Amino acid sequence: MNFEASLQRDAQGRLYIPPTQRPDGSWRPIKYVKEGYVPQDEQDSYRSKGKQWAEGAASKGVPGYSGPINFKTVERTTNADLKMKPKLSKNQKKKAKKKVAKKNDAFEIEEITEGIKVVVTTEEKMVPDADKNRKTLLKKLRAIEELQAKVDTGEVIPDKDQLAKLSKKSELEKQLNEF
Repeated sequence: MNFEASLQRDAQGRLYIPPTQRPDGSWRPIKYVKEGYVPQDEQDSYRSKGKQWAEGAASKGVPGYSGPINFKTVERTTNADLKMKPKLSKNQKKKAKKKVAKKNDAFEIEEITEGIKVVVTTEEKMVPDADKNRKTLLKKLRAIEELQAKVDTGEVIPDKDQLAKLSKKSELEKQLNEF
């Protein structure tokens, strides 16, 4: 649809977009516009100067070159280039060796672990957990003893939660003896 054909002029000569009916039955209001107005849907999308230049340069080739477009570049090597090898410092050599060793180790580990499906836990791995549990039990027993001392001196009148805590003392001592 040609947008300019749908524009109309009012009695004073101003351009406007006439009211149109929406699908729900309501009407859009009159919209006054200036000469040369183009709706947003019909405007070209913005392209930066850099993007415009890149699009133009890709089709033109090398600026200032007027020869054939399909040309081959030839690399020249000299004896000096062949003799020069990059010199590595001690740190760089060590890092390179470690990198190679890491790759080899990772490959060997993958070969070894491919067949293993069951994970076996040893007692050595369980020791930190046991030590942690032991410390937790000692901490709870210490708290119970402090609460018992306060109750004995009359500082605190125990409520039902504190009485439950005091009753667990024997259970915690049994668990501690198991460790």
